[in-house]
Amino acid sequence: MDPEDALTIDQAIRDLLEVSTDIRSVAVLDAAGVVTACGPGAAAEALPGAVDRLWYAAARRAAGDGGAGLEHVVVPVPGGAVAVVAAHGHRAVAVTGPRPAVTLLVFDLRTCLMDAYAAEATA
Repeated sequence: MDPEDALTIDQAIRDLLEVSTDIRSVAVLDAAGVVTACGPGAAAEALPGAVDRLWYAAARRAAGDGGAGLEHVVVPVPGGAVAVVAAHGHRAVAVTGPRPAVTLLVFDLRTCLMDAYAAEATA
């Protein structure tokens, strides 16, 4: 991807929220777990610890089952789901409404990260 064509993470989040009717709130964390951007309704101060606990619990379970590295985790919660997707050195976390289209949700989160950060990975 040409760096001039790359979106900022804020633009990528706006695009994500326009196309995904399932997502109620979204945030992006860098490799250190620091929130770098978030959409409306995201509780940025509470996210890093909660996302880390969810991610590492799922990663331990996947490793224990002989699975490869974790790329995403989706957990149903009352009223919807929480999804975390890792790509391009970042993690995107989203909270959805009821009955999300999980495959599309994961694709949309991965696309958001790719749109904003793929040029960094190839630079």
